[in-house]
Amino acid sequence: MKMSEAAATKQIRDYLKIKKIFHWKNFSTLGSVPGIPDILGCRTIKCECGREHGQMIAIEVKRPDGRLSTDQKNFLETLTYAGALAFKAESADDLIKRGL
Repeated sequence: MKMSEAAATKQIRDYLKIKKIFHWKNFSTLGSVPGIPDILGCRTIKCECGREHGQMIAIEVKRPDGRLSTDQKNFLETLTYAGALAFKAESADDLIKRGL
């Protein structure tokens, strides 16, 4: 049975809460930037020198058969290029695979 996007979003947010990763659900409205991801947040990571700093997290939630729009794909690619951890997820399993 395939999980709905709403159920996947809840599962992913519950997982992020357990991991104590600051995040929020983005509700796109008129005037929003096209392609902005469903969940945005920030995590603390250590760089090679041992200093801690923040890294943006951007997650576009899709059903297993869902596809990214061109705007969504471009947004995730732009964030990734800038150093964010930005990706499409179908469930919390995708976050675990990415090391979250």
